[in-house]
Amino acid sequence: MQKEQEESGGIVLEFAGFWRRFAAFVIDAAVLALITSVCMPFRQLGFIRIWNPDIISDIYNWLILPRFIFCNLLTLIIVVSYFVIFWVWRGQTLGKMVMNIKVICPDGSNISIGIAFLRYLGYIVSAVVLFFGFIWIAFDKQKQGFHDKIAGTFVVILPQPKIKVTDPNPTGAKA
Repeated sequence: MQKEQEESGGIVLEFAGFWRRFAAFVIDAAVLALITSVCMPFRQLGFIRIWNPDIISDIYNWLILPRFIFCNLLTLIIVVSYFVIFWVWRGQTLGKMVMNIKVICPDGSNISIGIAFLRYLGYIVSAVVLFFGFIWIAFDKQKQGFHDKIAGTFVVILPQPKIKVTDPNPTGAKA
């Protein structure tokens, strides 16, 4: 198991591996699919109508095309905002919260907005060639994908809080 020693508090953090990160991404994809599904009818209808050979002569296509473009841009803004806002705010998207993992800088701090945007652009780079940049996480010593290497970030498993159970009856007397 790969561990990282965080200098500030001396806490040992384990790098999050491929499957845990994949599960977090699947959760995030499901959340985003629900949120962006509102635009789906316009995207689908627009996509079908754009390929109509009579696009120039059909006024209906000219009414659908702006909605198609708007919905795709809105979806892009929602998706990018989801990741960037959560990474900057908590270092965790909803999926990462469920999987108990967090995106951090090398010093253990939360990432800045600039690093978050750079990391998202790295997602695109990671996906370009058959998602190899994501698959690389499984083989990398520090469990970094291309997007992590580009942004200089790490994804770590958060330590479980230690709960101390105290005896409600310290004298040992039975009630």
